[in-house]
Amino acid sequence: MTIARFLTTRLHHVLEPCQCALRQGRLRDFDLGAAAPVAPVRLRLACDCTDPVCAWGVADTRAFHDRYRLRRGPANRLRPTAMLLDLERFATAAAFTQTVSKRSHGNIPRAEKKAIRQGITCAPIAPSSYAASIARITASKRMRSGGPVLAAWLKPRAGLVDSGHSPAPPHCPEHWALSWGAFIEEAGAPRLIAYLTLVRVGDLCRTFDVMADGNYLKTGAMKLLFLEQVRWLLARQAPEVQGLRWLMYGALEHGGDGLHEWKRLMGFAPAKLSFADSEIAQAA
Repeated sequence: MTIARFLTTRLHHVLEPCQCALRQGRLRDFDLGAAAPVAPVRLRLACDCTDPVCAWGVADTRAFHDRYRLRRGPANRLRPTAMLLDLERFATAAAFTQTVSKRSHGNIPRAEKKAIRQGITCAPIAPSSYAASIARITASKRMRSGGPVLAAWLKPRAGLVDSGHSPAPPHCPEHWALSWGAFIEEAGAPRLIAYLTLVRVGDLCRTFDVMADGNYLKTGAMKLLFLEQVRWLLARQAPEVQGLRWLMYGALEHGGDGLHEWKRLMGFAPAKLSFADSEIAQAA
């Protein structure tokens, strides 16, 4: 983790209690009553491997449980509420696309088609193989919907290059971090203009990095990229998506109104996380 990323994370954590207290009204945008429901999450399904990446993933998700679990009394108002897409709601990827189209009055599918007309394509990437492009994307916009990006205010590291090497498959289908990029053809070569990283632990998958080049926000690239990856999850064909139920995209209280509305239109809804006691003990 870079210093800028570490400081950005710490800044968001410092601001988080205030965001949670001030944005409780966002719950009214969902038909949930006075409180968010509790979503049961399983850290391990059939995995019995001893890969250290699996152990790290479970421990990391355990830390998320501490932030997003239901608390009693006033303390609950100062803790974030997860935004979850329940994949079990959709029998097919087409059903999800239809739901998004209806919620957005066709705007999100139109933006996706706009990106396709411009020749934007999506493909798996290894972020380390696109270090220069990711640094450029990060520096392209200092203020984003999630808040300030400190790395964009600092001088970029020298010597970063793109090797374009293909990503390696994950060691475990239940515990992984996978990334995808959106590319546009420029000067006879593909240019990375957006990227997305998902981290899976058990039956929960969450966004880890979601960012587009500020100069290409109106191309629809991020909408295309996000829809493509949700469809991949819902196709339920790859070993890496078997048994997956939840897709988490940050918190109800995080980000500006635009990001909040984007999550709502994409079918995400607020929920607190709950883990089985045995899984919490294993992760502790």
